[in-house]
Amino acid sequence: ANSVGRTIFQKICYVVTEMGVATGFHFSKGSYGPFAGEVKLALHEFANRNWLQEQNMGRMMALHVGPQYEHDRSKFRAEIERHERKIAKTVDLFSRVKNTEQAEEVLTVLFASRQLKQAHPNEEMTEQQLLDYILEWKKSWRTDEKQQAIAGAIRNLVLLGWVRLLLSDSLAEAA
Repeated sequence: ANSVGRTIFQKICYVVTEMGVATGFHFSKGSYGPFAGEVKLALHEFANRNWLQEQNMGRMMALHVGPQYEHDRSKFRAEIERHERKIAKTVDLFSRVKNTEQAEEVLTVLFASRQLKQAHPNEEMTEQQLLDYILEWKKSWRTDEKQQAIAGAIRNLVLLGWVRLLLSDSLAEAA
């Protein structure tokens, strides 16, 4: 499995929260996609409980399970089992994510999709509308390479069933 740093952990928290697990996190648009300040506080709490250890790996602070976690995990068995399907779906998504940059792209697509659908609840949205919305938010992503990456992320998330959008021929050409 790829290493999980603080940024990817933030994105995992977003997915789990969006799937209905009561995390207490409140996400908004951030520089690297969805962001909740409470996640940093949770990381500190996990570290204080010795459930989590951080290791410096170049530019990334890799997160590793701490020794106390296995001991305390049984206390949360019922909660873990209740959310087992959501956990498995989240693991499946993140097992497809190769690095932090791709995590930012994928989770920006998910977050933007939710934002766009909230703004237009009775309309079916297209992949192109979502791409345009993202490029309006992240103007620095208006390069051919980045647009191709985002178009690919949108199409993959549609095919995997993470977002429901009408397919756009123009997006297929970009991806």
